[in-house]
Amino acid sequence: MNANITAITLLQISQNLYGWVSLVIFFIGTFGNVLDMILFVRLDSLNTLASSLFLFASFIGSQCVMLTGTLLRIIFGLTGYDPLFASIFLCKARWMIGPASGAFSLTCVSLAAVDRYLLARSQYRSKMTLNQARCAIVFAAIVWLGLFSIYAIYFIAPTSGSCRLVDPIMIQSMPFISFFVYSVIPITVLSILCFMIWHTLGQLPGTYLHGGHRLHDQITRMIIAQIIVIIITSLPSAIFSVYTISTRTVYKSSLRLAQETLMNTVCVLIGFLTHAIMFYVYLIASPNFYQNVKIMFRVAYDYIAPLMVRLCANPRVIFPTIS
Repeated sequence: MNANITAITLLQISQNLYGWVSLVIFFIGTFGNVLDMILFVRLDSLNTLASSLFLFASFIGSQCVMLTGTLLRIIFGLTGYDPLFASIFLCKARWMIGPASGAFSLTCVSLAAVDRYLLARSQYRSKMTLNQARCAIVFAAIVWLGLFSIYAIYFIAPTSGSCRLVDPIMIQSMPFISFFVYSVIPITVLSILCFMIWHTLGQLPGTYLHGGHRLHDQITRMIIAQIIVIIITSLPSAIFSVYTISTRTVYKSSLRLAQETLMNTVCVLIGFLTHAIMFYVYLIASPNFYQNVKIMFRVAYDYIAPLMVRLCANPRVIFPTIS
């Protein structure tokens, strides 16, 4: 009896974590991703670089993860109602677009790192054009959407209260797919790229190694910081995936299942940080990026503040009401 009560308590904690922590991650992630996209489009020193285009695409992928991953978990965590149970379309779309968006975002970060490595190797002469970058982005999107379309095929709601895999082969394969796509491949590839970039920069002048004074020079520094954060936030899910795969044939009590649910919740939430905190990582990694953010907010304030004063001071301004 005590074990059952403990299991129920752990499941309730997991649901509350999904609701409230996902809510925080969603807001800080959406705020950061939107600002990243605005800055990377408007700054002339960034919008002509292939690596910046890759990062811009990664922000779009990360925001799709926020919408398909955290938003639905917020609804479930705060209300206990899972929208996926009520709609076959939502069920299939979430399990196709969500994983594809996450993989696409990580791929674009890897491509940005490759571009920075080629740039460093060629002594500031870029080896990748914007058209080549656009083609690579489109190709990556097609590949990942095509790969995860199998989820749209096999994820189905056979009853009104379920959204789960129904194919036994896919049920056995999904943990391995997730492990390799979100853990083994990105951690390995990004670790190698980070080492290669750092080793190459060590052979260049010290000003470039420390990011230089120009924002497009500091992109390399920002990408290195981003890679380190991605690796750190991916490790918990990687470790839990190894545990899940190695114990999938072991009998588990309700208490152990509840404990694993709580551990999985924590690992998933940490994994969401990969797509939520890069704006703040850039602020720390690049003083120039930080200054551009301050300028953007100052310009916005200088524009909005006088407008609000005029609106509040003019008694003839009529605000629409809803009757």
